[in-house]
Amino acid sequence: MATTELSMQIETDPRLPGLGKDTRLIPQDRSNFEMPIALAETFITPLERFFIRSNGQAPSFDVNPTTWSLSIGGTVANSVSLTLADLQAMPSRTITAFLECSGNSRNRFRDVEGTNWGEGAVGNATWTGVPLADVLALANPLPETVDLVSQGADFETMQRGLPIETACNGDVLLAWAMNGAPLLPAHGSPLRMIVPGWGAIASTKWLTSLTAIDHQFDGFWNADNYVLYDESGRAVDRVREMPVKSVIVSPGDGDSVASGPIDIMGFAWSGHGGVASVEISNNAGQTWTQAEIVAEDGPYAWVQFRFRSQVAGGENIFLSRATDHAGHVQPAQARWNRKGYQMNAIKPQTIIGT
Repeated sequence: MATTELSMQIETDPRLPGLGKDTRLIPQDRSNFEMPIALAETFITPLERFFIRSNGQAPSFDVNPTTWSLSIGGTVANSVSLTLADLQAMPSRTITAFLECSGNSRNRFRDVEGTNWGEGAVGNATWTGVPLADVLALANPLPETVDLVSQGADFETMQRGLPIETACNGDVLLAWAMNGAPLLPAHGSPLRMIVPGWGAIASTKWLTSLTAIDHQFDGFWNADNYVLYDESGRAVDRVREMPVKSVIVSPGDGDSVASGPIDIMGFAWSGHGGVASVEISNNAGQTWTQAEIVAEDGPYAWVQFRFRSQVAGGENIFLSRATDHAGHVQPAQARWNRKGYQMNAIKPQTIIGT
């Protein structure tokens, strides 16, 4: 077997077991841990393998659920304060949704800023909580409301604005459980937002308050960071829905396998209504053949695909290309931006036939 991402991983952070995490997660810095993409073996990503992303406090940051409460105010008819028990007494919902750091795969861009993520700052999980729309109905946002500002407990300026129409669409959750278990502290216990399909920055962890405002929120995490800046430094867009993307997981990039028939497996996702199809090419994109989608669960989950192919002796290069239900096709090149967000270019996968 050739060298893979797993065998290259030699540094282990001693905090990982205490965080409930697999020791094979890759430390990116003191607050961020990446899942080696070779560990993405199942449709639902196990909790211990799910990546950790923290913008401020270290991932051991915790909130006492017995003293925690959620306040809702601003441009609302009724100011509301709710305990975790109050929220869990409301009708709950469970959805399957991928969660991807906006900077996932950043290391495939050149000359950009930010954490040097590989392919593993993404995962697919089930999330259980109460629809944000139902909670907002208790506060009754006024007609002039434009954005809803979420506040994380990790630090004072951890605020993110969400358009009120998205907040009220019924699919955004205030989640207390992940894969059927209470949220880990590293994932925002006791309550976090889940904005399915959007870059993970929108899914505020350690949520403490929601404030309705009558204008677009221009705080740091909306208007400065998580913004797409072009070569001239001009802001051209804000990070919202994640673009259509696929990745081959098995065999791993650089793996050696016996020549002959082979099963290729991977995952594909999109924040624009889910994945419709995945194609595979073994001739540098000259021709494409449909892969089989073997697992899916609604518009916000990733899909798992498989493809039966042949491996010749020597170097074989495979490509995967996803198309979503909105008609977006995964591109050969991603839109360059200074902070390296939303890298979704087709990624060549080299497999060595022996």
